[in-house]
Amino acid sequence: MIRSGLLIITFFLSFGIVSAQTENDVIYFIEGPVEALVKEVGTDLIKYSYPNENAIYSVSKHQVTKIKFSSGREETFHSPIKSVNGLKDSENVYITYNPNDVQGLIPMGDLYSKATGVTVLSSINSVKNRAMDKLKAEAAMVGANVVLIGNLYQRGNTYGGENQAGNSTQTSFSGTAFSSEKLDMEQAIEFLETYEVHHYQTHTLNRNAWSPEKEVATKLDKDHKPILFTIDQIREEDNKLYVSTPDIRSKTKELQVIYVADDHMILMERNNQKVINYLLINENNEHLQALNRRRYVGY
Repeated sequence: MIRSGLLIITFFLSFGIVSAQTENDVIYFIEGPVEALVKEVGTDLIKYSYPNENAIYSVSKHQVTKIKFSSGREETFHSPIKSVNGLKDSENVYITYNPNDVQGLIPMGDLYSKATGVTVLSSINSVKNRAMDKLKAEAAMVGANVVLIGNLYQRGNTYGGENQAGNSTQTSFSGTAFSSEKLDMEQAIEFLETYEVHHYQTHTLNRNAWSPEKEVATKLDKDHKPILFTIDQIREEDNKLYVSTPDIRSKTKELQVIYVADDHMILMERNNQKVINYLLINENNEHLQALNRRRYVGY
């Protein structure tokens, strides 16, 4: 009798544990898994609530890789959103005209891009592509990996007459930049507090220019070694990180940290017409290691 009672108790305890383990769904966001109660999987959006809460949230399916339902069933999703690490990854910026695609993303500011043909014979498609490339470049340089297009303007070639000048084709885009990835504040602060850095490159995008410009910023000391410096003026505000340093010549007092990795960091300066990125590298970076290995022969 006692044995039967123990078996019954064990059964119910096991049932309770299994029930507790499978009570919630698990949503696998790009940033990691979260326990939730999935309310609806729509065409563009997933609606869900957190356990023991009534508020319902919406998120783009592009931000989710998988849902593991409490029933045991799994549903996977393909996301076109990719990681973007500064200007070199601008081709990875995802362009959308659907507001649902940016639900739950972090807004990074407004964007504007314009391109004009050189002559009245310029191809409208090539001009449009150049305007799009500039838009993606600006997005990457402000730390975004998604752009929601708000307005597209296109003008074809018009040929002039006796009393009227001709106009070449022109395309302009305006939109809003978004990011699916939060800056890792702890990693960024640890990077700044741990390493001396070298200003390796400067990337500049002027909205009136043909395309972004890349400049090697490396400066050497008297022993022909790359100059290193530390950044100790750090400020957090509204989930953003700002730094100040006299070792980078900029027009703004503070620069915003938009990306950090083990071996480099990107700082941003921005105004109405221009975006500038400063690429800083540390001792873990292969380019700094190569610079330190170089030998210079005096004459």
